[in-house]
Amino acid sequence: MTTQQRASACEATAADLNGQDLDLNSVRYAISRARGQSSAPLNHEALTELETELCGYIGSLLPTAKAAVDKLWHGGIAWHQQISRLDGIERQVGQGLGTGVLSAHVQVQQLAKDCQWLIDHQGQQQ
Repeated sequence: MTTQQRASACEATAADLNGQDLDLNSVRYAISRARGQSSAPLNHEALTELETELCGYIGSLLPTAKAAVDKLWHGGIAWHQQISRLDGIERQVGQGLGTGVLSAHVQVQQLAKDCQWLIDHQGQQQ
């Protein structure tokens, strides 16, 4: 899957999720699967599906996080740290799985960490 195709798939998933209330339990379950806490080992196809799912969740969570960070003083340390983290998350979404199962596992685990950070960040802002 090319970067363009991956971005389109993630945007489509995020658009589907934006029309609904985001179920944080579903996000947490995807994070759990990505971290290997499920009983079944993941193959490249399953990792591809999980990547798309996590990218969709990230796409749904990012606007809220960006809005919260935008309220911070733009010259402050907290703003810089958080905006840098959000930029890193956006770049990570575009990385793709790579060709091997190991690189796919690493990418999916990083996306899971990013989802968890966004959930945690959302909880702090409410």
